Amino acid sequence: MLKGRCNMKNILIVKEARGVMTRLEPLTTELFDAAHPDMSFSEFQALLDEYGLSMEYIVHDPTRHFLSTIYADCQHGRYLELYLSSKYLRDTLRNLLAHFPKEGDTVQELTSHDWGKYYSRCVPLPMLIHDFQLRYQDIPAGEVFNVWYSIHKRIDYANGMWRPEVLDYVLSHAPATELPAAGSDGLITLYRGMGTISQPPEQALSWSSTPVSALWFAVHFARGTHIVTTRVRPDQIVHYIPGYYNENEVLVRPGTVAEYFYEDMIPALEETVPKLLAPALPDFWRYGQLAQRLGYRPENALWQVHGLLHILRVLLLSLIYFYNSGDTLTEADKQILIYFSLLHDLGRTTEDRDDGHGDASVRLIHDKGIRLKGIRLSQKDHRIAEQIIRFHCRDDQAGLDAIDSQPNLSRKEKERSKHLYQVCKDMDGLDRIRFNGLDYRQLRTEYGRKLPLVAGCLLEEDLLQALQMGLEDE
Repeated sequence: MLKGRCNMKNILIVKEARGVMTRLEPLTTELFDAAHPDMSFSEFQALLDEYGLSMEYIVHDPTRHFLSTIYADCQHGRYLELYLSSKYLRDTLRNLLAHFPKEGDTVQELTSHDWGKYYSRCVPLPMLIHDFQLRYQDIPAGEVFNVWYSIHKRIDYANGMWRPEVLDYVLSHAPATELPAAGSDGLITLYRGMGTISQPPEQALSWSSTPVSALWFAVHFARGTHIVTTRVRPDQIVHYIPGYYNENEVLVRPGTVAEYFYEDMIPALEETVPKLLAPALPDFWRYGQLAQRLGYRPENALWQVHGLLHILRVLLLSLIYFYNSGDTLTEADKQILIYFSLLHDLGRTTEDRDDGHGDASVRLIHDKGIRLKGIRLSQKDHRIAEQIIRFHCRDDQAGLDAIDSQPNLSRKEKERSKHLYQVCKDMDGLDRIRFNGLDYRQLRTEYGRKLPLVAGCLLEEDLLQALQMGLEDE
């Protein structure tokens, strides 16, 4: 929880669930006992004999916590995932074997060279790379890239297991592809989202034509550490699959990227995020309680993305900005940020674009006579906060023009209002990362552009439980 540190995904588990095995060792008595099965190794061997399975085909990766043991008769395409528990081995496995080819038989998909079905139905994900690298030269040249690409798309963590000569062979048989738009110098700009266990840019195969997709990848498949930008020649690109569903993926020949730069963002690491959270948490616990009483919808459905959790994330990002940006904001400015965070979506009734929900939010504030306990705003600051809410969902220029048109603000006050307007829009905009909608290049403030990876980290937090823990600590 948010007790001075940010909970992240368990990267090792994610890496195992979406990645391939890196070690294929025989399953010994010692390895079997280390897996804490509720049977003896001799009982396990006896079951295999009963089922007609040969011990010689069992491979084990001692570095993995689950999906670590596979029955792998690679020659005949006979694969079974094995879970080392008595119930699975005695009951579930027995049922699976009713449809399993007998020893010496080859699975039909392999016999008929139906490569698509073979790799989608017969080979477990942890073994995909190993099996493909055994027989890639048996696949017709005109099919080998598409077969490889179907495997590539299923695996999020290849764990460095693709052999260079295999990639060279496969990529040399890639069909002609369209290319992303090039600049006036003929070079193409690409982006890559990176986490703590990503391949370095020099070795990277997968890039994106858009920063939005790269950022999505960085925060959803690891602890986001970097967004990398590079420019490549058209001949370096092997394949391009446009569209956000396809992550706008661009395959670049590994080893050909030499020049790149990292965007100036704060990495979502346990060494960095706790320092940002620590000063913000007392205010988050205090004012987050108010958000729970304002009638925002609980986000218990995939399409509800502007509910209570969105409000809490915007509040926390605003407090992170106030306490860490180095911006010369005052206590009164902080009150405006909090007021905006809690009330800016009060009038939103749709998940679609709604340029009028800022006005609707202000009307509700007035109609319901909403007063937030602990928020201290002067009459003028109250008007500034409401103006920001009115225009936060419209084009920037509309809001800036509206502020300029205010007759009761001095030039200095207008500049302050414009700055707060930009900060509020950035903190709200940062949470667009939750639906693959954040183009960090469009953020307005220098510090706001440093926070996308941190904003992604907050998606993994149970903020409602964090609020409860804050109450218990008081």
